[in-house]
Order: sequence, then structure tokens, then C-alpha cells
Amino acid sequence: MWFKNLCPYRLMEPFELSAEQLEERLAAFAYTPCGSLDMQSRGWVPPLGKHGEQLVHAANGAYLICLQQENKLLPASVVREELEQRIAEREARELRKVRKREREQLKEEIVFELLPRAFSRSKQVYGYIDTVGGWLVVDCGSWRQAEDFTEFLRECLDTLPIAPPATTSAPQAIMTDWLASDRIPSDLELGEEAVLEDPATEGCEIRCKRQDLQAEEIKAHLASGKRIRRLALSWNERLSCIVDADYSIKRLKFSDLVKESGGDYVPETFAEQFDADFNLQLLEFRNFLPRLLELFGGEARDRAA
Repeated sequence: MWFKNLCPYRLMEPFELSAEQLEERLAAFAYTPCGSLDMQSRGWVPPLGKHGEQLVHAANGAYLICLQQENKLLPASVVREELEQRIAEREARELRKVRKREREQLKEEIVFELLPRAFSRSKQVYGYIDTVGGWLVVDCGSWRQAEDFTEFLRECLDTLPIAPPATTSAPQAIMTDWLASDRIPSDLELGEEAVLEDPATEGCEIRCKRQDLQAEEIKAHLASGKRIRRLALSWNERLSCIVDADYSIKRLKFSDLVKESGGDYVPETFAEQFDADFNLQLLEFRNFLPRLLELFGGEARDRAA
């Protein structure tokens, strides 16, 4: 399992729970499938899936966990169509208008009848707590999705003092300056994708794909006041990604250099391969995330939890 997106939070206090203690807390909120009349269900599942039983996969001071969410698919259009049909039948039968309370009751009855037959959609979201580096990292594409994960984890732990990263300089200003000045840090390489936005005009943005980001056309946009919102980068020939000005990281890919850094070690089981892959990622993140904050001027000291 390789992370594809990162929403990284800073731990505002040392994480004191052991793997065993965290396991015990999560077990009280383990995932159970939706019942016939449940719209949704969520809970913790083993990160190794069918290959493991533990809810916490511990490795080198980090705890990998996995949240499973299940939602019943009951389209509003289906409910609305059935509701209108029943209302029409009742009004024709009783020669009167259906009142608001009756309408609501009919709707509840329809949902009650359809739920047991509704299809379910499930998704899993991985995250890990790095007690060494002081991070909580969630593998998802937006902070809103990450907050669903962290809020549920906080409910399990009673407390979870975390905050998104904060740096002394705005990432948007730094990334804009890289392109405007052609001064790219030596350990970074520009990709061919970026999103530019106009801070003076809401919703005004330019999306660049497969384009030379150091071309004069890009510089002209920057000279006119556009700012870099997202930027494709490679770091140290070890990983590539899209860095967002909100500190989230998307479309993360590790180079063969990283994936083959295990040397002659050949895992014999799924669990061994899973553990090896996670350890490789963990090592890279422990180097890359602090470096990213450094590139954006260094971590701000006045962060609030």
C-alpha cells in the first residue's frame, strides 16, 4: 500500500499512547457493516486487510491505521419519484390534499422499505501517526476528507491536539517566486503542471498541463499578478507530486530508486511486503515533510492547536 495523497497535520503534543493502548482505543470503534436499516457505518479495520487482525500496524515509532466508511446508495430521485406516486394515489383515493406531516411520514416509510435493498459503497482511508517526527498524515485528496478521519480519531481518543502545518512564508508566494525568478531549490525539479490563480478575481484560474513552466508565457501571467496555487515537483529524484498552497500533496509517486532501496531483502509474505513498503514511505516522509516546511520559510513557532 503506497500513499497517493497527503494531508499532513502537526502533532501539537507528544503522542503518548503505545501501539497496544491505541489498539485498545480503536477496538471500541471497530467497523461493523451497515445493518439493513442503516444509512451509513464507519469504524477501524486492520490496515493489512484479510492478512492481519490488528487495527494498528506499528513500525519504527509510527502507527498505521485504516478507517472504513460504508454508505447506502439511495438516490434522492428514486425516493422522490416513489413519494410523488404514493401522494397522487392517496389524493385520488381520499379526494383531498396530502398534508406536510403526511408527506414526511410517507417519505420515511419509503426510505424504510428501500434501505434493505439499497446497494452499499465502501471506501478505506489510511493514516499514520508518527511519534518520532510529530506528524499525523492522512492519505486523502482534501482537508475536508482528512477532517472526517481526524474527527473520528479524536472521538476514539477523547483528545487529539493537531494542526495543519504553518510556515513563516506563504507557500503560494514562495512557489510563485521560484517560477518568476528561475531560482528553483537544488533538490527540486519542476514538473509540467501548475494551477495559477488571480487573487483579485475569485474563481479566476489557469491550469497548465504538459507545459514548460519556465516559459515566457508563464512569466507573463505571473507579472500580471497571477499566483501559483498548485505546482508539480520532483524531490531529490525520490518522489514526485503536486504541492498545493494549502500544504496538501496530491498524486504522489515514488521513484524506482525508493522502491528498490530495500536491497537484497525479498519479502516472503504479504504482511512482510506491506511492512517493507510502509517503512520505505515513512523514511521518505520523515525527510520530505520537514524539507517542505523549510522550503516555505521554516515552521512558524506560534501555531495554535
